[in-house]
Amino acid sequence: MKKILLAALIVFATSASQVQAAIIGSAIAIPDAEVLIDFNNTGLDWTYAGPVAPNEFGPGQIEAPSFRAAEGWRFATLAEWAIKPIWEDFTKPGQATPSAAGGYSNHSVYRFTSEYWSNFTHVDLNNANDGRITNGSDIGSLNNVWETWYVRDTRVATVPEPASLAIWGFGVACMSVSLRRRRN
Repeated sequence: MKKILLAALIVFATSASQVQAAIIGSAIAIPDAEVLIDFNNTGLDWTYAGPVAPNEFGPGQIEAPSFRAAEGWRFATLAEWAIKPIWEDFTKPGQATPSAAGGYSNHSVYRFTSEYWSNFTHVDLNNANDGRITNGSDIGSLNNVWETWYVRDTRVATVPEPASLAIWGFGVACMSVSLRRRRN
């Protein structure tokens, strides 16, 4: 009897607590090819996170930016939202802008990251075309199937100081040798 009760509890516990999670976990970084990097030289990167607002249909539907906080993603402020891209800007270079259809899922033409934030594999371009876009927090609707976009500050690539000094020193040494050879 105890075994049957234990088995029933395990089945109930695992089925009752299932939460839909992102298809691609947060340990794998979102590729830059799927993100608008330094959009219009604003210092902001934008990602098209998915076809609904965070937790619109329950936990895990679209994760909040804190799910990928290590990558710097966050909710856009009002000032940032005022300079956000339009949906056509997510079209990849050299590709024709796709039609504003629902359920768009072609990564070779269009930048979106729904698999990194949710269990969705598409975005609804018709909603974005109609302006139904939310920052996932306090801009736009959080319960009317609006598209979600997140933002982060553009990462700046830096040259480590010791390496740049070594390169500079090597260049000076080469110039010195070159000048000595010319004098002789």
